[in-house]
Amino acid sequence: MKTLTQFILESNIELNGFCILKPEFLDHEEDFLALLKNNDWKIVQKKKLLLTKEQASNLYSPHKDKDFYKDLCDYMSSSECLCCSCHKDCEDPIKDMKKLKDKVRENWGKDEMKNGMHSSDSLENVNRESKIIF
Repeated sequence: MKTLTQFILESNIELNGFCILKPEFLDHEEDFLALLKNNDWKIVQKKKLLLTKEQASNLYSPHKDKDFYKDLCDYMSSSECLCCSCHKDCEDPIKDMKKLKDKVRENWGKDEMKNGMHSSDSLENVNRESKIIF
């Protein structure tokens, strides 16, 4: 059986955004979803879950050689988060999602790691990260 992500990709519905409302920030879920919607993002898939250590390690594998990697993986698997695969018709969806991430971090962030939101930094990572979650 195909996953929804596989079906979407094969149906030429382009996933061009992936984001996570991080642990400790689910009290902002309604505002977060409204922010996406009000900025013309279509949520293709969403899932509230407690990331496993393996999922967190895979998501952040590009940073595995950095000092913060273990702490980040521990944090991301510490409590539930909200993961969303998205689509937006725009010229640069990665840049557009980053603007939202910066806004979330400015408004709700607590520190460098507990900053409210993760978003993919390339279209390649949108697909890679979506497959890890969905």
